[in-house]
Amino acid sequence: MDLKRIIPSIYTSDGQFSQTESREHVLDYNEAMERAIAYEGQGADELIIMDVTTIAERRRNLPKFLKGLTKTLKIPIVFGGGIHTDKDVEAMLKLGLQKIYVNSAAVRNPALITKITQKYGSESLVVAIDTRKTFGSWKVYLNGGKSRTEIDLLNWVEMIQLRGAGEILVSTIARTTVNHEEVIEILKNIRQTCKVPFLASVGAKTVQDFVDAFQQAEVDGIVSGHYFMQEDTSIDALKQALISEGINVSLHNHLSSPRIVDTEPDARED
Repeated sequence: MDLKRIIPSIYTSDGQFSQTESREHVLDYNEAMERAIAYEGQGADELIIMDVTTIAERRRNLPKFLKGLTKTLKIPIVFGGGIHTDKDVEAMLKLGLQKIYVNSAAVRNPALITKITQKYGSESLVVAIDTRKTFGSWKVYLNGGKSRTEIDLLNWVEMIQLRGAGEILVSTIARTTVNHEEVIEILKNIRQTCKVPFLASVGAKTVQDFVDAFQQAEVDGIVSGHYFMQEDTSIDALKQALISEGINVSLHNHLSSPRIVDTEPDARED
């Protein structure tokens, strides 16, 4: 049986970092690095870095941060945001990242998926999808969930697989407008359509949210930032709880020796 994955996230925006896109807890460069190291030490299976920078010039410190992560962590690092061409992918992979995700750029130019996977392999590409239930059906959204398309979610899941996506990450947005049962139901439908590893970001707030997604929808991994902001939560404790529910997760601790944190970025990059 394949191991289920727990994947914490860190957001970066205009030179700042946070555990969620809403910037509920802003982190500086060192704090973000320390947070990433802590996640690995607790047993994270991967780490996803989501860049939502609005002005390209403010990404100048990002390559140094990503390179610092790849030199410091042993777990796979997935990065997405501002990826529009295969050259963007190449630049990120050269930093030592294992996987890149694309979202809106793939919707605007589906051929980009094929181009990336043919050049770098399907295993290098995660296609992320933001989706929301509107007028009774689940549609694909762009621009961080701000812009609705008329693309049917399940049709898009099929399309991106045909183009070679190695994994799919589905994020349900506007979660207050749909109930938990509706989210689980669409995840089940995606699972039936999805033949590649399927990750989900569903705003999990409790252990039971993870249990339901793993057991009922059979997702392969769950991406979360909000859950680990709560007091008395950790990845290792979550995994122990999942094991007690019969869910197969790894319990190995990645942190085998003290880590040296690559601290403040060079002044010339500020």
